[in-house]
Amino acid sequence: MKTTRDSKLTAELIGEETIEQRHLDTLLQVSRAIGTVLDRDQLIRQIIEQTTVAMNADRSTLFLHDAKRSQLYSRLAQGLEDWPRELRFRDDAGLAGHVFQTHQALIIGDTFEHPLFARDVAERTGYVPRSMLVVPITHRRDYCDGVLQVMDTETNVFTAADLALLEAIAVQVGISLDNARLYAAQKRQFDSFVHAFSTALDARDPVTQIHSINVANFAMGIATYLGMPRREREWLRVAGLLHDVGKIGTPEAILTKPGKLSDDEFAEMKQHAAHSREILSQIEFTEDYEQIAEIAAAHHEKLDGSGYPDGLAGDDLPLKARILCVADIFDALTQDRHYRKGMSIDKAFSIIDDMTPHQLDPACVHALKQFMGVVA
Repeated sequence: MKTTRDSKLTAELIGEETIEQRHLDTLLQVSRAIGTVLDRDQLIRQIIEQTTVAMNADRSTLFLHDAKRSQLYSRLAQGLEDWPRELRFRDDAGLAGHVFQTHQALIIGDTFEHPLFARDVAERTGYVPRSMLVVPITHRRDYCDGVLQVMDTETNVFTAADLALLEAIAVQVGISLDNARLYAAQKRQFDSFVHAFSTALDARDPVTQIHSINVANFAMGIATYLGMPRREREWLRVAGLLHDVGKIGTPEAILTKPGKLSDDEFAEMKQHAAHSREILSQIEFTEDYEQIAEIAAAHHEKLDGSGYPDGLAGDDLPLKARILCVADIFDALTQDRHYRKGMSIDKAFSIIDDMTPHQLDPACVHALKQFMGVVA
């Protein structure tokens, strides 16, 4: 028995009330640690790390259920990250399969004495546990998400109190997995809406029908080379796809005119930026996409205040708007238009260089050049 594990001290040594309080405190810490994580892969990693710490064990593994294949699988087994990349087996096999099928938790003092322990498989991984706790993730009636297990190389390490704590943790895990699934489903729904909306708008003009996708890609490329985090890059992807939604109110005759626009027609065309803000401001975006209406509307603004719709200048023009502006201009220059053929990359960057730094942000322009392989 490991004397370093507080949870395995007996009630005679520290008292039942103290053990119960310690377990409640541990459960609260785990709940707080995993409760706000919505990305599924990050959540799984956090669950494993927090469970191992909470149980003061050697390792933990979370097996999820694949109903289509009738399998249990784990993409991350602590200490076994390189072997194999994914662990899979039948959902009725071994200790985990037994717990999954019966919904009954197991406490195992010595795995070598348990008939369901797959010792040969464990030996191939290089890690052979002797003590184990295996609990089902069953926070919903008659449904099991999978199995959570903790392991130790010493025998008779875990107690009944440890098992009760792990079962409580498993309920928190199930709730967090549900939240992550709901978040992923909402994100897929949101992404499909954004893509469909963007595609429908671009389809009004066959010549520029992939413009929004291009702007989104260039904006993400710029953000990548600027060192912006993943969340900001995703934000720019959505903003790029939606930046031109205001063109839904622009007459098709103006959008597809083969020649130069008249002053009145150009004035009408310029209204699309403000229209984008009006349309997007009516959509209840999540906090992740805060200010997307304002930034999308500012994709024609310039640092010297010569842009539209608001004539923003200098520090009043946010970085994300500067990124969209550069991405939008580059794609517009290199893409075929009704009134001209698309320019070469060199010619486009020559024009962009002439607009920098008085109109375009030099850092954004340089980042785009890096993304396009023009500079190192």
